[in-house]
Amino acid sequence: MTRSPGELMMKIHTICAFVLAVALSAIAHPAPAQEGGFPSRPIRLILPFAPGAAADAVARILAEQMSDRLHQPVVVDNRAGAGGALGAEAIAAAAPDGYTIGIAAVSTHVVGPGCNPHLRYDPVRSFTPIAMVADMPTILVGRPGLAADFAAFREAARNRGAPHNYGIPGNCTLGHLVLEHLNHALDGTLVAVPYRGSAATAADMVAGRVDFMSDSPALLGPYIEAGRMQPLAVAWPARLPGLPDVPTYTELGLPALNITIWYGLVGPAGLPRTVLAKYEEAVAQCMADPALRSRFEKAGVTPVQQSTPQAFDAFLRERYRRESQFIRERRMSSSN
Repeated sequence: MTRSPGELMMKIHTICAFVLAVALSAIAHPAPAQEGGFPSRPIRLILPFAPGAAADAVARILAEQMSDRLHQPVVVDNRAGAGGALGAEAIAAAAPDGYTIGIAAVSTHVVGPGCNPHLRYDPVRSFTPIAMVADMPTILVGRPGLAADFAAFREAARNRGAPHNYGIPGNCTLGHLVLEHLNHALDGTLVAVPYRGSAATAADMVAGRVDFMSDSPALLGPYIEAGRMQPLAVAWPARLPGLPDVPTYTELGLPALNITIWYGLVGPAGLPRTVLAKYEEAVAQCMADPALRSRFEKAGVTPVQQSTPQAFDAFLRERYRRESQFIRERRMSSSN
């Protein structure tokens, strides 16, 4: 049937009006980010620590692997300061659209908030847990000749006539928490000597000015191998292959001292479920990759496989509840 020019023009105007209406509706009511093929632009991964440490290696290896799987660059943004609190605050304050995520650690989500209840974030309510990605043991060490094993350390820790010192990489750090647990469990008298970082603490132990300390195998391993530090106990589920004669805290009847150096991935609170699912899938693929596992292990950390948002959320809640209560009981603060 042949249409008149007037009818054709009316048809064209109707189609144009429909297209315009759809376009205006899309502008006025844009689809949520999670429905628009997330991610569609680069992602920022905030690391609350300075470059160069184990956490930096974890973040950069993970960012590289996630970039490949999400098909968008994942860019590491180091936001060090205040024991990790500045970076954690930046993650918590970000828009919950999935384009800003970050690394959570025992310092940012357990010790720091436990010591300072006035931080501008809540370690549980301000974040969306994605997955725990890495874990690392800690080793208790002493100056050679001071204590040959943990039994001798126990006696030294209880010495009230001439208390021994214990180096910590600053107040309200993981090292400080371990010291308080040791004194509490052993009825000890170890005296905290705070330093600016773990490297400075280790250097003064080698120089003979620190009696005991705890830290990661990545830092202490070379000193132990050189005979400049004596390993006494490890915080790990099993004995370390490189230190088969050094018992775990669980073997010693001190399970509360199994305080490890863990890292996880979090977003700000309110991350959409579809975005969270996208990250969960990408992280699971990354952690199953032998190349990532190999690179993590070379950096001195153990990859955590099959972590879920629900499991990591439960872990964060339990650790914060338990340790924050202990921190209050021991009156730990940034000034002691």
